[in-house]
Parts: sequence; C-alpha cells; structure tokens
Amino acid sequence: MKTYSEEKNRPAFDWNKNLDALIAGEEMSLEKLKELDDISGSWVTCACGNQCAIIPRNKAVGYPLDKKLHELGLDFCLEICDSEWTAAKEILKKIEARSDILIKELLNEKN
Repeated sequence: MKTYSEEKNRPAFDWNKNLDALIAGEEMSLEKLKELDDISGSWVTCACGNQCAIIPRNKAVGYPLDKKLHELGLDFCLEICDSEWTAAKEILKKIEARSDILIKELLNEKN
C-alpha cells in the first residue's frame, strides 16, 4: 500500500531514521533542519502523511479526519519545530500505532 505522501507524488520520508540520527547527536545542516520544519508542517509530508493512503483525510488539505491522529500530527509538528527530537519520536510512535488501528478497522470494514 502507498503512503499518502506517495499518493500525492511526494517521496516517503523516513522520520524514524532522521529522528534517531538527531537523538544520537548527529549534526545536521541548517538547511536540513529547515527542511524538517517545512515537511513536518505539511499534511502530505508530515508523520501522518507518511502513513497509509487509505486513512480518511480532508480532500483539500490532507489532514486526517480521525481527531486523535489529527491532534498527534499537530503535536508532532510542534515538537519538530521546537527541536524536541525525543518527544517527536514518542509522538511518531503514537501516530504509527493510531494509524495501525485505523488501517485495521478500515480493512475489516471492507471484508
């Protein structure tokens, strides 16, 4: 299955890899850090956008219609913008867990 980012012709972004590197103390250029801020602020490329495309979303902007996932996505963006890498990683885990639940529910509805 494609991610929402891929469905919108944007490459999937490995948030786990990048956050792990930052948590480990790997230095990143200011350009790379700005890129992280920018992509975390777009529903297509944020942590939610890198989840499966079958999750229902707002057609115009792309935010998840699930209130909990939507709130987690906003929290994730704030932590990235504040350079709170460990907190962002914890929220990413919650986004992935919530997305798994939604995807399983959607697939069960189809069967």
